[in-house]
Amino acid sequence: MAKIKSKGTVFQIEVSSVLTAVAQLTDISVSGVEVETFDATTLDQSGAGKLLSQTGYTEPGEISLSGFFDPDDSQQNEITSLAKTPAEFDCAIVFTDATPTTWQFLGAGISLDVTVAMGDAVKFSSTVALSSLPSTW
Repeated sequence: MAKIKSKGTVFQIEVSSVLTAVAQLTDISVSGVEVETFDATTLDQSGAGKLLSQTGYTEPGEISLSGFFDPDDSQQNEITSLAKTPAEFDCAIVFTDATPTTWQFLGAGISLDVTVAMGDAVKFSSTVALSSLPSTW
């Protein structure tokens, strides 16, 4: 079983119709992917346990990024532009395995936070709300 190194993994965002890596990232996280369920418990069932069933839908979740802020970086500027002028956009995570594996997503929304703290470099964090599951899962 392979262990995939995190070094070299990139998050790409669409800039002028081309997926381009966002520079200086220190963290990429995919979270909130969840199969949607409903309570299927009935009054005439035996046993005390509640039953759940799937709706057939999966919540796509979100991608969180953090890194060193560079206001002159065109990919980081694209995050700012999408926050100011909302639009759907392509994005991807490219892993460092032998293939390399790429998870491509459609982003529905984005947030941007910048942190300036004494004794540290200026950092940013961003959350991408996804409108689709990755096309390559």
